[in-house]
Amino acid sequence: MQNKMVKGYILAIISAVIFGLMPLMAKYIYSDGVNSLTLVFLRNFLALPSLAVLAFAKHRTFKISLKELPKISLISFFGCCITPVLLFSSYNYMATGIATVFHFVYPSLVVLIGIVFLKKKVPFSTTISVIMCFIGICLFYNPSAPFSLQGCAYALSSAVAFAIYVTMLSSYKLNTATGLLLSFYISLISSIITFLLCIATNSLKLPSTLNGWVLCAIFAFMVTTLAVVFFQQGALIIGGEKTSILSTLEPITGIIVGFVAFNEPVTISIAIGSLLVVGASILTAISDIKKSSKKAKAE
Repeated sequence: MQNKMVKGYILAIISAVIFGLMPLMAKYIYSDGVNSLTLVFLRNFLALPSLAVLAFAKHRTFKISLKELPKISLISFFGCCITPVLLFSSYNYMATGIATVFHFVYPSLVVLIGIVFLKKKVPFSTTISVIMCFIGICLFYNPSAPFSLQGCAYALSSAVAFAIYVTMLSSYKLNTATGLLLSFYISLISSIITFLLCIATNSLKLPSTLNGWVLCAIFAFMVTTLAVVFFQQGALIIGGEKTSILSTLEPITGIIVGFVAFNEPVTISIAIGSLLVVGASILTAISDIKKSSKKAKAE
């Protein structure tokens, strides 16, 4: 049991680090003429072959119960379709760093949804961790950066959508679509939805060069086959609240990449915020591992 919990934490942390690299990879793809909505489509669509191979190797079938499709479709819509569309849309109105601050209120929303709608009893350590994350993320805010109410609305909406996705994913109980098979169907349905959105809005802008297609394929593998799958598996193992807390390591990765690759300054408030986020993640992990150890000894 303890080994399984450790695995869940490792998957969630790796996922957060890869997601933190996403803006850097996307920047080069956008320079080839691809827009944000098309990239959401491509990151799902181009990952399907690798996900299909992995899913079949693991489960030896693609069969799932038809009664599961509605719930999988909802999970796909909120997590891999509407969330990135809303978040990427916010980038058109405000700085990506500020949009990220608003988006990362979602761990608090996940806990709130659990308390209000699912009647969950949240451990004190988780509550403290969420507060630390919230304060830490707020310290990333730059008051001198341009602010937009419309951009804020998009970013906060993406946080709500992602919180719903995490809650639905962590409470997913049906059995025929599990593990990599579930991830494959989420990406398949997300591909269909985002393709239809691209056609409906005349927003399909495919790469114009072979290099652009290669970058998109690498992006899809890194983000969807690895990061998204790791996040999904982590949520299924350790729960949505804890996975959400660990995912706040994503903006810290972005800050490190910005400092190393683009010489972006790291202020004192950002450094303190980063320490709070890392501390929250460590507190969550230690508390959970201790609980699992006590349970194992009791059994």
